[in-house]
Amino acid sequence: MSAGTVYLLHFERPYKHARHYIGWTAGDLNHRLRQHRNGSGARLIQVITANGIGFVVARLWDGGRNLERSLKRRGGASRCCPLCGITPRVTGWNQPDSPAETACFMPCTVSLVAANCGCPRTRTIAASLLASAPITCGDCFQAFTSLPRSTP
Repeated sequence: MSAGTVYLLHFERPYKHARHYIGWTAGDLNHRLRQHRNGSGARLIQVITANGIGFVVARLWDGGRNLERSLKRRGGASRCCPLCGITPRVTGWNQPDSPAETACFMPCTVSLVAANCGCPRTRTIAASLLASAPITCGDCFQAFTSLPRSTP
């Protein structure tokens, strides 16, 4: 049984020295993200939102407060952020026996897609995150939708 979800937020642009935030929730992740976007979450997220800086969920871990504290103490959140060009290392993973299992458990690289919301600019979001949960814009609070790929 999981003790919760640890999440990594990637800021669309740096705020002073900060480019990421690592947080934890024992409950519903979407509820926690709404708290952040509404200004009742962590102080850093309140400040970046007030400064017009959006954020996206870049990575999730199953775990509790101990994992969150460990990741924060380690420092350098960009070293585990797929949106910063890092390919997360999978540890404790055994190669599946059948090809059918490979499709479910094989680690993959992060594929980025262009997405838009009610704001006038286009943003880049991890395709897997956009497909798995509704992600809302920190500026206009509308859901992101992926843009159709242009054919060359």
